[in-house]
Amino acid sequence: MPATAAGDVPDAAGASLQDAAGELVLALYGRIPVDSLKLDGDPGPFALLQAWEPGE
Repeated sequence: MPATAAGDVPDAAGASLQDAAGELVLALYGRIPVDSLKLDGDPGPFALLQAWEPGE
């Protein structure tokens, strides 16, 4: 998704996950595979979230 100017809202997300809240949390912590959830779009951003180390 292209960068936007401050205050601009992008038209749509490039991907979305849908499932129970607990399942989403487990997927984002890498406890279950993202592809076990209802995925719409590119799974790449979710892989980046799983690999992200907040301290870096």
